[in-house]
Amino acid sequence: MPQRSPQHHEERRDHILAAALRVFSRDGFQAASMADIIAEAQVSAGSIYRYFPSKADLAAAAGKSVFLPASAPLRQIIESGEVVRPTEAMGRLFAGLIERATAGDTDYTALTVDAWAYAQRDEGLRTELAEVYNGIRNNLHILVTRWRDAGHLPADADTWGLTIALAAVMPGLLLQRQMLGTVDAPAALTAFAVHAGI
Repeated sequence: MPQRSPQHHEERRDHILAAALRVFSRDGFQAASMADIIAEAQVSAGSIYRYFPSKADLAAAAGKSVFLPASAPLRQIIESGEVVRPTEAMGRLFAGLIERATAGDTDYTALTVDAWAYAQRDEGLRTELAEVYNGIRNNLHILVTRWRDAGHLPADADTWGLTIALAAVMPGLLLQRQMLGTVDAPAALTAFAVHAGI
């Protein structure tokens, strides 16, 4: 029997993960079953379990695949050395998350919100999302500190406290978008920046 290349394995894994994302987005993490994902992916049960031993493993990979790429805008700002408003950085982060969530035929906004909720009951997913979210928060703190050091915040500003407050904005914006159908994130963040001085 011919050996499969690493690229083949990666493509197979990506195919299964994409199917899982569609099922999780349609049915939610709680209701989705491995049988549903096997049917969606049109592969054998053995193929799925070779890459993802359990639904929990699939849920963790699915959640991370949506959140991790969205953090790229913050990393790009940090690497460029830019001094930008923290709220502008949050705007880029939110736009990146929405772009990732709506890149295909399925809007993964509901999946993103559901992932946060399901993570409270699934330790594996919670661990994966906490890793990603901590990375986002730490990068945001670098930008807040950079903003302070440039003289745009008081020298004694509580940069970590401000970071935590800003990090809480993104889930709120995303939830409003999911519940209400739309949200003017740039306008909200601009108003926040003007009135809060950040």
